[in-house]
Amino acid sequence: MADVVSTPVQEQAPSAGLFTRLVGVVFAPRDAYTAIAAHPKWFGALSVVTLIMIAGQVILLSTDVGRNMTLDQQLSVMKSLGVTVTQEMVQQMEARMAYAPYTTGASLLVFVPLISVAFAGLLLAIFTAILGGGATFRQVFAVVVHSGIIGAISQTFSLPIMYAREDMSGPTRLAVFFPMLNEMGWANYFFSAIDLFIIWSLINLSIGVAVLYKRQTGSVASVLLGIYAVIAVIIATVRAF
Repeated sequence: MADVVSTPVQEQAPSAGLFTRLVGVVFAPRDAYTAIAAHPKWFGALSVVTLIMIAGQVILLSTDVGRNMTLDQQLSVMKSLGVTVTQEMVQQMEARMAYAPYTTGASLLVFVPLISVAFAGLLLAIFTAILGGGATFRQVFAVVVHSGIIGAISQTFSLPIMYAREDMSGPTRLAVFFPMLNEMGWANYFFSAIDLFIIWSLINLSIGVAVLYKRQTGSVASVLLGIYAVIAVIIATVRAF
């Protein structure tokens, strides 16, 4: 990836409306993040991203197919962790599925903001405390929140495909392109942990961080994608062994 020197954050940069900022993050991220950094509004973007996430999950879990897929995924995770699944446990989980749209919606209402705060704190620690940048938490948080629109787009794209396939496995995982791999092998687990939308999201976020800290986009992306690769290696290793 070619390094692009980030544009300095200009305090006099004009403020942009919510719709303009979100569309800009997708199609013209450098200009959008320059405006966001100068005027770090976050509440509207966080609300839109959270509501899209909630709407997608609630709609899916309001269908029999969605509830069955979610239940199958939960059972698969439990079995992979060595949990002995009894018929009584299955019946209890099936009963709880009736409330899944409400419990999932409520949990996303809490966890989407919390995860955004945590991720912004991590970026602040890396690029401000360790590398000596000058951005504020409000600026970093605003950038993180706006970049979340990529995740919302990912869900909007993926959920209909999952529903049609009746399978919760992500359709944009790299493993989709390597069907010849052993399903229980390390390589398959690794490529299953790498998602194309997450790569796009991290590159997009790298542009925002580069704007904030006046760094090269390539160097920021190397840090974020490197961390993602390490996490994928750990996930694959744990699942394989």
